Amino acid sequence: MRWRFRQISDWAVSWAGHPVVPATLVAFAVIWTAVGLSFSFPRGWFLLTNMIGTLIIFFILLLVQHSQNRDMMALHAKLDELIRSSKAGNHWIAVEKKNAEAIEGMRRQHHDQISKTAN
Repeated sequence: MRWRFRQISDWAVSWAGHPVVPATLVAFAVIWTAVGLSFSFPRGWFLLTNMIGTLIIFFILLLVQHSQNRDMMALHAKLDELIRSSKAGNHWIAVEKKNAEAIEGMRRQHHDQISKTAN
């Protein structure tokens, strides 16, 4: 089930990110509004389509967020492996899980070390 969700998520994200999709959706919205106004569709119809559109956008947003989270976890794993296999200090591994103050302190310490070696 999990791999199926990942496949659907990847497909939806690649489809939603295609450059033609936003232009098509804007054209569809303009045509839909023009047809609705010319045929005097009831106000409830527009509210229903607005709700459905909002739900679809929210679902796609969640799929994109899922995809980005998975990509970031993979990127962090790759960076951790590069740190582990290099001469860099191992204290940088999984730094993204520390609080903001600790990260800023590490960044300042690293910046100070670079400044001292440059002088």
